[in-house]
Amino acid sequence: MNQVTCECGFQTRDSEEGPVVTAVLDHVRADHPDLEGAVTPEVVRGWIEVVPG
Repeated sequence: MNQVTCECGFQTRDSEEGPVVTAVLDHVRADHPDLEGAVTPEVVRGWIEVVPG
């Protein structure tokens, strides 16, 4: 299971990377707009943790 947990407490997980990346980018746009330009799909992929599903 692929998971990302934001410092603000937001968490998303999915068996595939794509939906996790999309969810994090949507979260950044909505809740952290000051980071929007700096957080790219490649950055998000670096944040993904593989956890037991």
